[in-house]
Amino acid sequence: MHFLNVYPKRLWATLNPVAAFEGQFTFDLEQYGLLTSDIVCETTIAEDPIVRGQWTIVVKPMLNVEMPHFDKFVDTLNHYVFEVLQFMPSRTALGKDLPMVKLFFDGIYFDMSGSEPVVQKIGAAPLKE
Repeated sequence: MHFLNVYPKRLWATLNPVAAFEGQFTFDLEQYGLLTSDIVCETTIAEDPIVRGQWTIVVKPMLNVEMPHFDKFVDTLNHYVFEVLQFMPSRTALGKDLPMVKLFFDGIYFDMSGSEPVVQKIGAAPLKE
């Protein structure tokens, strides 16, 4: 059993009037073997005003669930989405719909037990350092 695991499910956000995306990030949280399901946090995805093409996900902290090192988790989430997956939000949409970000996280979790979060595949043996 691990001290803390985060199982991301989805991130949905819609373009707002100031050209950032606002929405919700949904995940499950396992602490000491106790699973809390479908935690929803408000999120913003915004482009750096100086460095075009550099995006950041900001997740508002949870008020009802204690999660140590939440800031490290969000940093690792940003790295995974923008560096590993190479995801780039688009401010254009087809038809009359507003531009949206829809990300689904299948088969991964963030192992928060060490000094730094590690992205793991569900069902795979933990990586040795």
